[in-house]
Amino acid sequence: MLDVLGLSNQIQNRENLSAIMSTYKELISEARHAIFEKETMAGSQSPNVTNFEVGEFVFDTIVLVSPPIEPKSSSNFVLSIIRLMELFCKKNMPLRGAIGIGDYCQDEDTNIFLSNIFKALSKEEGNQQWTGCVILVEAQDQIISGVIGKATEIAKKSDVIHQLIIPTKSSSEECRWCLNWSYKLMSHEVNSILEYMSGDSNKQDGTRAYLDYLNSLPDNAQNLPPEFYPAVRLKTMKTRGAMDILFENENGLPVEPGCKHWSLQVMQPQ
Repeated sequence: MLDVLGLSNQIQNRENLSAIMSTYKELISEARHAIFEKETMAGSQSPNVTNFEVGEFVFDTIVLVSPPIEPKSSSNFVLSIIRLMELFCKKNMPLRGAIGIGDYCQDEDTNIFLSNIFKALSKEEGNQQWTGCVILVEAQDQIISGVIGKATEIAKKSDVIHQLIIPTKSSSEECRWCLNWSYKLMSHEVNSILEYMSGDSNKQDGTRAYLDYLNSLPDNAQNLPPEFYPAVRLKTMKTRGAMDILFENENGLPVEPGCKHWSLQVMQPQ
């Protein structure tokens, strides 16, 4: 369950309503086209990969349901949520959410959707003071096992998930596994999100502290040989069942590699 931070406040003004609707509509359309379903390579006989069995946008709330849990589907689910958070951040619509494990029932005739995990997800989502997405404590062992196998001893900037104390509205310190939504964003996109959140200093401070923590971690981005120019660096986010990559130029901007044929050899998490 993900919530679009600040959306309800933005549409209080009648003049903003149409513009916000247009942006939100474009984001939903792009998400459904580029993230909800992953196309296989041209000429492949394999069917497209469905990252979400259910994906519903209800006002400022997004409800996503994974296929049956196993390493491949768990990896695609988590990486797809990260891509969704990246996409919305680029349009200054930061997301805040939570992931859990439960059962659901959907009636297609009335579009009624029920789940025994909704209450816990809603409570966890609403208690956070930042833009981010956490894993419920009772679900973390199964999800961590499916996505990364086990945590590495030294956290890296490129890790798909990190464990840390999250900023909350309650006074108690809450430790959660959190999705790494910012690794493949450019610096000006991250700065834009922080500026957008200036109207809520608590959420802005919580987000900035999280980003400062990530920036303090070692980065295992790979420097590339000259034949890849204009790409000079490769960023990877690896899971047990899938991987996201990003080629960057010398200015940190995403580019296509100069060579037409290349391959990757990676050590998958155990």
